[in-house]
Amino acid sequence: MVKQNTKKEPNLIERIRRAKFGEIPIPELLVKLGYYIFLVIIIPLLFTPERSFKYTDVTIGSITNKKVIAPFTFSVLKNEKELESERQKAAEEVLPVFIKSDSIVKYQVERLNTFLYELRRFHIDSTITEDSLSNFMQDLSFRLKISFARNDIVLAYRLLKDNRNLSGRLNSALENLYTKYYIDVSVNSLDKNAIIILLNGIEEEVSLAECIDRPIFGTEISSVDTTGNLIRLLTKFAKPAIQFNKEQTDQRKREAIAAVPTAKDIVYENERIVDANERITEEIYQKLYSLEVATAERGAEHEAVRNILSVISRFILIGLILYMLVIYLAANRPRIFRDNRKLLLLSLLVFLQIALGAVFVNTLNWSLYVIPTTISSMLLGILFDPGVGFVGTVIIALLLGGITGFDFTFIVMTLFVGLVSIYSVTHIRTRNHIFRAILYIMLAYFGIVFTFGMLRFEEWNELIRILTFFILPNAILSPFITYMSLGIFERLFDITTDISLLELSDLNHPLLKELAVKAPGTFHHSIIVGNLSESAAKYIDANSLLARVGSYYHDIGKIVKPEYFVENEQGGNNKHESLAPNMSALILASHVKNGLEMAEKHNLPKIIRDFIPEHHGRNLMSFFYNKALQNKTDSEVNDEDYRYPGPSPQSKETAIVMLADTVEAAVRTLKNPTASRIRKMVEELVEKRFLEGELDHSDLTMRDLKGIIDGFMSVLTGIYHKRIEYPNGDDGKKSTPKK
Repeated sequence: MVKQNTKKEPNLIERIRRAKFGEIPIPELLVKLGYYIFLVIIIPLLFTPERSFKYTDVTIGSITNKKVIAPFTFSVLKNEKELESERQKAAEEVLPVFIKSDSIVKYQVERLNTFLYELRRFHIDSTITEDSLSNFMQDLSFRLKISFARNDIVLAYRLLKDNRNLSGRLNSALENLYTKYYIDVSVNSLDKNAIIILLNGIEEEVSLAECIDRPIFGTEISSVDTTGNLIRLLTKFAKPAIQFNKEQTDQRKREAIAAVPTAKDIVYENERIVDANERITEEIYQKLYSLEVATAERGAEHEAVRNILSVISRFILIGLILYMLVIYLAANRPRIFRDNRKLLLLSLLVFLQIALGAVFVNTLNWSLYVIPTTISSMLLGILFDPGVGFVGTVIIALLLGGITGFDFTFIVMTLFVGLVSIYSVTHIRTRNHIFRAILYIMLAYFGIVFTFGMLRFEEWNELIRILTFFILPNAILSPFITYMSLGIFERLFDITTDISLLELSDLNHPLLKELAVKAPGTFHHSIIVGNLSESAAKYIDANSLLARVGSYYHDIGKIVKPEYFVENEQGGNNKHESLAPNMSALILASHVKNGLEMAEKHNLPKIIRDFIPEHHGRNLMSFFYNKALQNKTDSEVNDEDYRYPGPSPQSKETAIVMLADTVEAAVRTLKNPTASRIRKMVEELVEKRFLEGELDHSDLTMRDLKGIIDGFMSVLTGIYHKRIEYPNGDDGKKSTPKK
């Protein structure tokens, strides 16, 4: 019977996931490409939209390197502030429009006469009772569409009864009111000296002093009628005949705004706009901008094509600049290039710096000297390395140059000050280094500004103003902002800087204190390994601080079962004598797993966690393996069961700790540790690890191995130096040493 092959072929998605471009998996490559495309697209959008590379590739205050002659006569446009100010002034000068209605006057007089007539008839024909008064009020309110209160009717009834001339007085007062300009808004609410009144299409401008409103009307009537009775009655019928018309007022404002001319001057053909090496003033810049607009209007179709090509060229230019960074990382920093998380951080730092510059220049219109360009340089230098910081600073300087109109002075300043800032924070480990960075950045800024100022014959007052109000705050705040934001990027992207390593090197760290209490032998061993590793790292220019701190934590897994490790044995009691070799191997290998779990629990950074498995690599536990070979019965002994889980060291620092761990344990076994015997043993152990292939992935060279051995010896000869022999075996406190 033939066995059928049930293995499924991988689907398309799985094949894409497994596919590689060179050594990079396709999915990872797509992520890197996404970062690149994002920056290429988003950065050109931060450029000022109306700024073209033809005429206005400069900024106000910069020095142009080309002469511009007007190719034709054109109008100089007002800038946005001027135009907005004039439009606002034109809108404010528009007088409010009111419409007068004669029908309102006629209607109100008729209602008043009807009211008086009905009231007089009620007085003659009826005897006033509550019911008759109520019925009369309801009927009158319905007919006149006015809400009357009982007191109003009673008051009018009594006035009419006591004063036969009431009708004439009321009619006279109402007609007199409508001979004036009685408007429906408060006079005090109008901020103009006059208004426009429209009557049957005829426009009349009336002084506001001639207008009256309801309060003014009441004042005039009260001067005649001290009791106020007429006022109360007339207010029921005195509706303003001149009413405000918001729609027509707004329309006139829009027309006034549209009528404001956009041009303020004329530049004639062949007139010089700006000369080479001349400072760009606001007036010159506006002429250059107006020339662009006029050029676009003269040849719309042709200019449209050129504008499209100009926009496309921006994206191409940004792509080429960023590609320089890609090439550098791929060729010189392959570990960073392979790590998409670090690429994301690098892209984010570049983008944030460019976005900050765009906001300062294009949105806030601040001086170029205020842009804190050193923040990104320092962060790149600290979070990555000085090399990445240098290339990143070059890229950022070129990109910021595009936003600022390719100002040569600004590009050079960004490069020079950025490089100085990287140097100032290369080995930042204490707060005092922040003040050192401030001093270096301040001196760099002063030097570059002073140099360019002298080249351009700047006034001393202008230089002092720039240095005092722009450069000084920038130089002081940038290092502090960098220092404060450093912890955020470290946590988000799991990057460990020297500052964090210094915090972890504190022997009061909970893990180290627990190690010192539960496994004092291991703790002492870790301290010595740390000294050996730090010395060796200095010899080969590796990260000595990282090597030392990694040594402190490389054996924290031994806290779980410290008594099973020889350095913690007390009284010569060896726990492994009663155990099978394979069980002993499991216990020794378990300290790697336990160490990783404890490191995760205490949130140790990955760069420190790597020391725990890598310091043993895939080493064979030769003692227990040989013991198993001697004790084997019928079963085979697999050497894989007696190896540490690995992986082998992936960096110079973890490889140094592996060698230091091996050397420290071995040298302690020497009975007569002379310098020559120690060196011979160290060389043999290093050679053994090299031949086993444990150092293949650590980037260590043969020259580095020689330096590591020399670094170990400088510490070991100090530990095992020849001591002065004292008589009676004491420490010399009671006798004199032999001569």
